Amino acid sequence: MYEPGTLVAGKYRVERLLGRGGMGVVVEATHLELRVPVALKFLGDRYANRPDIVARFLREARAAAILRSAHVCRVTDVDRLDSGLPFIVMEMLVGRDLAKLLRADGPLSTAIAADYVLQACDAVAEAHEAGIVHRDLKPGNLFLTHHRDGAPLLKVLDFGVAKVHSEDDHAITSNRAVIGSPTYMAPEQLRSARAADARSDIWSLGVVLHQLATGTTPFQGETIADLAIRAALDPLPPLHGVPAEYAQVVARCLAKAPEHRFQTAGELAAALAPIAGKPTPMLATGPQQPEIMLGPGTADPHAQTETTLRGAASAMTMRTRGVANWLWVGAAAAIAIGVGSGILLARQSPPPQPTAPAVIPMPTIVQDAAAPAIAATPPSDAAPPLDAAGSAVELVIEPHAQKRPHPAATKPPPIPPPPPPPTTHHKTKEEIGASRM
Repeated sequence: MYEPGTLVAGKYRVERLLGRGGMGVVVEATHLELRVPVALKFLGDRYANRPDIVARFLREARAAAILRSAHVCRVTDVDRLDSGLPFIVMEMLVGRDLAKLLRADGPLSTAIAADYVLQACDAVAEAHEAGIVHRDLKPGNLFLTHHRDGAPLLKVLDFGVAKVHSEDDHAITSNRAVIGSPTYMAPEQLRSARAADARSDIWSLGVVLHQLATGTTPFQGETIADLAIRAALDPLPPLHGVPAEYAQVVARCLAKAPEHRFQTAGELAAALAPIAGKPTPMLATGPQQPEIMLGPGTADPHAQTETTLRGAASAMTMRTRGVANWLWVGAAAAIAIGVGSGILLARQSPPPQPTAPAVIPMPTIVQDAAAPAIAATPPSDAAPPLDAAGSAVELVIEPHAQKRPHPAATKPPPIPPPPPPPTTHHKTKEEIGASRM
């Protein structure tokens, strides 16, 4: 079946065996039509009658297919053999996993170890954001390959035991199931696989960091029960010969209580970036936020779109202008009423000398003849009135004709002409003589 030259599904030719795992076999093959190398992962024949294992195997393909991180091994297809067992078609990677790297080269420098786990955080953060918990992060599932320029590229493999937040997970995983590699499991995952969450993956990455720098895992046990007790109760062994900041990151990853660990892969990446000498990556640092649609049809009823906010601002501006206009009209009317009252009081006390009273026009609201009637006192928060066509009714302030004083009442009395100047009479000689006699 896995011998070189075997034809699989009529389109893949097996080239060589790559490895065997707990659930199946991985081989290198060639796609005959595309003429490109691929990796085929087969489920073991002994699991043909295990629907739960088959479902978990297919779930690995679905989980990896929805992730787009460059640090996830791409899944391109899923097919079935003649026996009905499924197999997964993946990208062909050239390199080796970190478990083989440790066995061959021994512990790594803290900068290199931090860089590798930092790259893994990119894939883990995207998985967590999509509601996927890996549950089996370990050096054997962290594959080291290279970019075209030779820079190291780490890929996260094997989502076969991943926990997807969906209803079918409860049918696949029982409460007492222990899924994954116990040495890298968090205490809560050792108690129950269903209790694992994103912070359980943070614990696993902490164990990987410890092993990459020292060559050993922090907790060992002869049985799963013994390992679970040590992981839950024993203090973390001190890390010797590593920088203090690296030891602090490992200690926080391996905190007994999940709430005391890094809460997201993004937080862990931010702590590792300075140690690796890399810029802080922009990874997810919290739960995925609901999508907010701009424009009509907003999915979130509490979200306000940019269009809605601008419309509300425009409406508020129009309303404010309308209120201001009414306030000006009201103020002018109040001033006119006060002046008119003063004129009436002045008329009741006539001045000693009749003079023309000051003529002060009283403002009033005159509506256009074509517009409908308007309420005399609109509410303070009302917009300017509209006519039948939807246009604002123009308000005109001008003097009231009935309040103007009559011209006869305001005309001053005529002033009599001044008396003529006195004339000087010159007496004649006869009048002078008569007066002397």
